[in-house]
Amino acid sequence: MNRYLLLSLGVSFASALSAQSNTVVGLNGRLETLDNITYWGRSPAVHPAGVVGMSMRNTMCNPGSVSIPWYAQMAENHPKFGFIITRLSGDRMVQISDRSYCKHAFTSASTSGACGPCNGIGGNLMGVTCSDTYTAGHNAGRGNLGPADEINPWLGTWPHTGSFFDQGFPNVGSPGNNDGNQSPINISDPVTNRVTIKETDLLVAGSYYYGIQLIHEGEAVAVRGDNIKSRGMTATWNGSNWSVANSAVGEVFGSILQHWTGADLNSGGNGNDDGRFFVGSKATSLGGGNYHYEYAVHNVDNNRGGATLRVPIDASAVATNFSFRDIDGNPLNDWTSARVGNEIVFTAPPSNPLNWNEIFNFGFDATFAPGNGGVTLDEARVGPGALFVAVAAKVPSGSTFAQVTSVGTGCGGTPGCANSFYELSFDLANSGFTMTPTAGGYAVSSLLGAWITPAGSTLALTDDSGTLQAIPFALPFMGSTTNNLWVCSNGFVSTANNGTSYTPSASAFLGGQPTWAAVWRDLNPSTPGGSIRFDANASRVVVSFVNVANYSGGGTVTCQWQFYPSGLVHVIYQAATGSLQTLVGFTRGGGAADPGAIDISAALPTGFALCHPGAPSVPALALAASARPILGTTFNFNTTNIPAGSLLGLQVLSQTQYAPGIDLTSIGMPGCTLHLGLDVLTQFATPGASASVPYTLPSTPSLSGAQLLSQSVTLSPGQNPFGFVISNALLMVLGIN
Repeated sequence: MNRYLLLSLGVSFASALSAQSNTVVGLNGRLETLDNITYWGRSPAVHPAGVVGMSMRNTMCNPGSVSIPWYAQMAENHPKFGFIITRLSGDRMVQISDRSYCKHAFTSASTSGACGPCNGIGGNLMGVTCSDTYTAGHNAGRGNLGPADEINPWLGTWPHTGSFFDQGFPNVGSPGNNDGNQSPINISDPVTNRVTIKETDLLVAGSYYYGIQLIHEGEAVAVRGDNIKSRGMTATWNGSNWSVANSAVGEVFGSILQHWTGADLNSGGNGNDDGRFFVGSKATSLGGGNYHYEYAVHNVDNNRGGATLRVPIDASAVATNFSFRDIDGNPLNDWTSARVGNEIVFTAPPSNPLNWNEIFNFGFDATFAPGNGGVTLDEARVGPGALFVAVAAKVPSGSTFAQVTSVGTGCGGTPGCANSFYELSFDLANSGFTMTPTAGGYAVSSLLGAWITPAGSTLALTDDSGTLQAIPFALPFMGSTTNNLWVCSNGFVSTANNGTSYTPSASAFLGGQPTWAAVWRDLNPSTPGGSIRFDANASRVVVSFVNVANYSGGGTVTCQWQFYPSGLVHVIYQAATGSLQTLVGFTRGGGAADPGAIDISAALPTGFALCHPGAPSVPALALAASARPILGTTFNFNTTNIPAGSLLGLQVLSQTQYAPGIDLTSIGMPGCTLHLGLDVLTQFATPGASASVPYTLPSTPSLSGAQLLSQSVTLSPGQNPFGFVISNALLMVLGIN
C-alpha cells in the first residue's frame, strides 16, 4: 500500500476518534458576510511600478453553544482574520496579494444577525447567536494588524510577548519591545501592513477574487467549513487611482481555489496534530499523448508548513517543462524541481516554505494520461504529527482518469467588430497607421499617407496641459462628427476636453472622450527644443509633436495626426524614444467595451475593422461532451451554434489525431481545420441551433487510457464556398473513473 493511501486511512480513523488538542466543545464561529473590497492608496507615486493597499469587510456570528472569547490585544484569546486576493489567468489560479498582516479583533458589538437574535453578551465575549461586523475601515486599521507568522492557525493561538504589537512600529527597542505591553504603531502611508498587491499583478487580464479566513483559539476543525469565504472582484485603473468592486461571482465558503474552473480540489490534514492543505489539480491534453499538469496548493491552517511537494509519475513517463510560482517574486528562493525515482519532487529552500494563508503553484508536462492518485507535502518544521500530508489529486500515474479536452476552434459565424483598439507599449517609430472611414466605422491599415512639414501656430502647451481647437470642417468619425479637437500635451487628441492625465490606462482611455492616442505618455513640451504645432485649413488639419521631451528618463517624441474632411485619419511617427509607459490607439469612448490590448504593428499588414456601435460576434460551430468518457457509461456529443438553414449534421469519430490540424481553406472552407481522421461518420438532424448525439462506451477495462476524437460537421449553404462548416475537436481519454 502506498504512503498516500496509508496515511489517508490513518487520518480518517484518527479524525473519527478525537479533535485537535485544545478544542473547546461548542465553540463555533461563522463568516456571515464578506463584502466591501476597498482601495486605500498606492505607493510609490510612479504607476504601474507601485503597490496598492486594500482591505475588506466581514461580519461573523456565533452559531455554537458557548460564548466566543473576544479579549483585545494584548490579551491573546480573540478572533484573528487572514486576507487573500487571487487571480485566475492563463488557466492558473495564483495568489497576487502578499502574505497579509492579520486582523486582531478587539471587541464584540454583539448584535442580532444571521445566526439569530443575540443573547446580549458582548464586549470581551460574543454571545451565542450574536453577530459582529468589522468594516473595511476596521480591517485596515494598522493598530490591530499583525504578522501571520505569529499565529498558529491550527490551534488559533498567538503569543503576545515579543509580538509586533509589543515591539511597536517603528520598533521601540529593548526593553519595551519584549515586555508584553502594547507599544505605539505609527504608520502614515496608505499601504504598509494592509492587503498589499503589486500594480502589475492587477493589470493582467483575468478573473480576480478576494477572501477572508477566520481563526479562533480552540475551534474544532470539524466546524471550520464556514470559517473561510471568498467572492469575485474587479480592479480598474482610472489614470490616478484604482477603483475596486465586487464582480458577479458571489460569496462561497471554502478555499478560494474553488474558483479555478475545471480543476479538481481536495484537501488533506495531519491528523489531529496539525492543519490542512487544499490542492487544486488540473491535467490538460497537449496532444500526442502529452499532458500539462498544474497544481495550486493552498495552506489553510497547517502550522508546520510545507517544504516538499511530491507527485507520483509512472515509470514509463517522461517529465519536462517544470514551473513554480510563489508570492514574493524573488527567484533566489524559488523551489527546485527534479524527477527522483518515480516522483516529481519540488523542494523548498529553508527560507521559503509554504506557510498558512499562502498559495504556491507547481507545473510540468508528462507523457502519461492523468490517473486518480495523490500528492504528498512534507512538513517544513519539527512538530507533532506525521512527517507529511497526503492530498488526492490528478497525477501522471495510476488508473486512468477519464477526461475530455477541446482542441482548436470551429468555423462559421462571424467575428465581432470593436469600436476601439489599443496597445500598452510602443514599437511604431518611423511608421504609422491609417484609419479609412467606412459606414459608421474605420478600416485600420498600414500607413497610406506621408509626413507633412509642421506649420501653423505653435500651441502654448506646458506639462500636463491641453487646449480645445476649432477646426474648419465637421470631422466625421464612427457615425458622429466634431468641429473641435482637444490637443493634450501628453500625446493624445480627442473630440472634446478629455483631461490631461499623464498616466495611460485602458480603463481611462475607453471611459473618456473619443480619442486618437499617438503616444499617450508623460510628455513635457516645456523642455527647450520641443514644440506642438496646429495647422488647419479647409482641406485638412495637422497636429504635429516635434521633439517633445519625455518628462523623465530622456528621449523625445516626434509624431503627427492628419485629419481630413472625409474622415480619413493618418497617424505618423518619426523618432519616438524613451521607456515610459505608453498607450497607442483609438477609442469611441464613453465606456466602450474593452477589446483587450493588441500588437498594432503585427495587426496592420492584414488590417482590421472598427464599427459603431460595436457589432456582436456570431459564434462558430462548437462541440462539447455532456460528461467525461467513463467506460460503461453513455454521454452526449452536444453541437451548438448550428447556422440557420443547415441541412444535416455529421458526427465524426476517430482514434487518429492530426496535430497540427489540416487547414481546409484550399477546398473552400476558410478558417476551418480538420483535427482527426474520417473513420466513423454518424448523421444527425439539424432542425435548430443545437443537436445531441448519444454515445455509449463499452465496459472494457482494457480500453482505459485509449484516445478517441470527435468533430461535428454541418452542411450549411452560404457559410463558405464549399457549404460545410466544422466544429472544434474533442480529445477524449477513456477511463474507468
